[in-house]
Amino acid sequence: MLQRYRFVFTPRWLLLTLAGVVVMVVCALLSQWQWGRAVQRAAANEVIQTSTESQPIDDTLPAAEGLDPDQRWTLVEATGVYDADQEVVLRAQTNDSLNGFEIVTPLVLADGTAVLVDRGFVPSENTGTVPDYPAPPTGEVTITGRVYEYEEASGGVTEVDGHLESRRLSIDMLGSYYDYEFRSAWIADIEPVEGLTRLETPTFKDWQNYSYAVQWALFAALVPLGWVTLVRRERKDLDEAAAVEDGETAASEAEAAESL
Repeated sequence: MLQRYRFVFTPRWLLLTLAGVVVMVVCALLSQWQWGRAVQRAAANEVIQTSTESQPIDDTLPAAEGLDPDQRWTLVEATGVYDADQEVVLRAQTNDSLNGFEIVTPLVLADGTAVLVDRGFVPSENTGTVPDYPAPPTGEVTITGRVYEYEEASGGVTEVDGHLESRRLSIDMLGSYYDYEFRSAWIADIEPVEGLTRLETPTFKDWQNYSYAVQWALFAALVPLGWVTLVRRERKDLDEAAAVEDGETAASEAEAAESL
């Protein structure tokens, strides 16, 4: 039986087999990665759906400590004073399918540290300039906000009309413009003042990642099936070619015998 399939050890078939193994491994790794992404997104959705009570910011985002991944998307309560002179306007933002700007203001806490607060969204008026928006409240305020991780640095920061403008809320880009230490994440006010719209509640399509994971797993499973199909087809072609050759040989021998 094995003798009939010795052709799979020829250089052409060895290369084909190696290519199949590589494709199968890549598909399996992609499936695993997509599954991991799906699990992360499902966990984030659960946190967002179940976070109904806010916790003090000192418990959630302690000063001089990194962000605990488990605290992403939770609700926190922070008390402090807005630094209106150090406001940041985020350009080219989208909220509930509208294009516009997000207004971010540092909230200076009692210990001198600060947290960047996204006070809300203002739609664009298609003029290329930032429309008028309400100033932050004066004096001590207490806000409830959802915890967001800082974004990756991209683009630049400019100073326009007394405020900073950026496309990303990145502490790596903005930190040098301030004299105080920031907490390890920024928060979005869930009850912005009149004239600003709260950011839409984030949702993650974990079902898409689960679907992609299953698709990649199926692709990986199809590779050995395809290999077996090709081997059987090759064996069939070889058998048919051998049969034709045997028939031609028999005919030639019969013709030779008749001519004697």
